[in-house]
Amino acid sequence: MIKSIIILLAYSLLLGPGDGKKKGRKGNVHYTQEQYEEAVTAYRNGISSVQESGPGQVYSGLLNNLGAALYRSGDAEQAGIAFSSAARMAMRPEDMVRASYNAGNAAATNQELEAALEHYRRALLNDPSNSDAKFNYEFVKRQMEEQEQDQENQDQDQDQDQDQNEENQDEQQDQNQENQDEQQENQNQENESESQDQNQEQQEQNQQEREDPTKLSEEEAERILQALENEEEQLLRQVQKMKSRPRRVEKDW
Repeated sequence: MIKSIIILLAYSLLLGPGDGKKKGRKGNVHYTQEQYEEAVTAYRNGISSVQESGPGQVYSGLLNNLGAALYRSGDAEQAGIAFSSAARMAMRPEDMVRASYNAGNAAATNQELEAALEHYRRALLNDPSNSDAKFNYEFVKRQMEEQEQDQENQDQDQDQDQDQNEENQDEQQDQNQENQDEQQENQNQENESESQDQNQEQQEQNQQEREDPTKLSEEEAERILQALENEEEQLLRQVQKMKSRPRRVEKDW
C-alpha cells in the first residue's frame, strides 16, 4: 500500500491577515472536523479572493488544501487537478514538494501510475531526502512492472490460444478435405463399377443376340417381308393366267 497516504495540508494559511487566508483558515476548521464538502466550499472562496494576485504561498496553499478536501470527499480526479495547480503556483521548494507528493498520491489512487511516478520524481528533485516520496515511487514502479508482466503473460496466453485455434482449424479443414476426397473417391468407384456393370450387361445382351439364330435383326426381318410380298404377287399373277381354277384336292378317305 502507498505509504503516507494522508494528504498534507498547508497550515501556513493560519498565519497573517487577508480575506483569502481567512477563508482558508475556515476551510481548515471544517477539514479537521471531517466536514469536507464545507471545506471545499471555503477553500474555493479563498481561491477566488487571491487568484488575481498570481502565484504565491497563499494561492498554492489554498489549492493544495482544496485538493486535500476533494480527496477526502472521494473525488481523487479533481483532487489531482488541484494538487497539480498548487505545484505550479508554488514559490517555495517545500510547497512544491508537498503539492507534488499529494498529486502523486491522487494519481496512484486513480491507477494513473505513470503520472504518479512523475509527481513523485518532481517531489524528490526538490527534496531528495523525502523518504515517503522515495517509498511511494518504488512501490508504484514495482506495481507498474507487475502489471506489465501480467499483460505480457495475458498476451502470450492469447497468442497461444490463437495459435491453438488456428491449428485446430487447419486440422479440421484437413480432415474435412480428406473426408471430401474419400467421398469423391468412393463416388467415382461406384460410378465406375456401375458403368462396368452396364457395359458388361450390354455386352452379354449383344452376345446373346449374336448367339440366338432365331432372333432376326430389323434388316433381316425387312428383307424377308419384302421377299414374301414379292412371292405372293408372283403367285397371284400365275393364278390369274390359269384358264380354269385348280382342281380341288380330294381326300383319300
